[in-house]
Amino acid sequence: MQLSPIEQAAISGPRGDHARQVWIDFARGIGVILVVYGHVLGGLIPPHLFPDGPLAQWMSYTLYTFHMPLFFFLAGLNVQHSLARGARPFLAGKAWTIAYPYVLWSLIQGGVIMLISRNANIPITASDLMAIWYRPMAQFWFLYALMICHVLAVLIPNRTIMIVVALAGLIVFMLLPIRPDLALTMHHLPFYVAGLYATRIVMAWQPHGRTGWIMLTVIATAFAAAVAIGGPLSGFDANGATSLPACILGITGVVLLCKLLNETRHRWLALVGVMSMTIYVLHIMAGSGTRIIMQMLHVPPMPWAYLLAGTAAGVILPMVAHVVLQRLNLLAPLGLAPLPRRKPAPAPFVSQAARSD
Repeated sequence: MQLSPIEQAAISGPRGDHARQVWIDFARGIGVILVVYGHVLGGLIPPHLFPDGPLAQWMSYTLYTFHMPLFFFLAGLNVQHSLARGARPFLAGKAWTIAYPYVLWSLIQGGVIMLISRNANIPITASDLMAIWYRPMAQFWFLYALMICHVLAVLIPNRTIMIVVALAGLIVFMLLPIRPDLALTMHHLPFYVAGLYATRIVMAWQPHGRTGWIMLTVIATAFAAAVAIGGPLSGFDANGATSLPACILGITGVVLLCKLLNETRHRWLALVGVMSMTIYVLHIMAGSGTRIIMQMLHVPPMPWAYLLAGTAAGVILPMVAHVVLQRLNLLAPLGLAPLPRRKPAPAPFVSQAARSD
């Protein structure tokens, strides 16, 4: 499998600053696998391929308490470094890697769903595609909301004001009687801001050995308790106020776990993290396509077989597509990788004699 320089650096290289990047790739890998799992699970319930009972409710609630806030937190960690190059290059880069794929892949996925509308759980119409400018479709709300967060990071450089805006947005979100997908920006902005201003602390934190694993066990136990308590109290609203403890503990637990993982043994997870953008934009089509094919082949409605097959396909097939697109040099044109930086023009050769004149 041919890897790009970025992918090679993510799974093999010296420790130090690089090691911190590897744990972030681990975290992205865990996060995107959970995203795929959650969406596949949700797609199996309407056609009655997975029972809509307490088990599905608890699994969905547990995942959604923290896995998307985790992505916003991770995104915030890299902002200060990227902004050091200037606001204009920062926004130009995000426009290509977030805004552009949001539009492109919303149209592609929406078009595919329109073609297979008979088998789709949630049919898409032409009016839905025309409304993506203000009403995000399916999983692409994340890209829309993340772009808003990046714009706010540029427009509000003052730390105190940014924190106040984030907390005020969270309070407003909690008070909304109806929460459209775009309103999720207000819920996730505080986690983006947490990553934005806690970068040095998080990067410098390096747990070791038995102490780290004991700490992880304590956090995992606390997370389980927070989920058990927060679920009934919130009415299984993963974005509710009483779900925030589980959210914070979930993010902390993932960060700690990823800092404890061995880079060599878990390089596959780092690779999943490096390819997480491709997986994110393609996993619905891959996972749903697998379900549809299994139904067409009259595979018996075995809930766990459908769930595991859909999750595996939702991760692996986009990774295969990533490698193919990489070899065809199509990742950047499709918004799945940054545009290659232009190399500075070489300085004109000046002879020693000319310099002395």
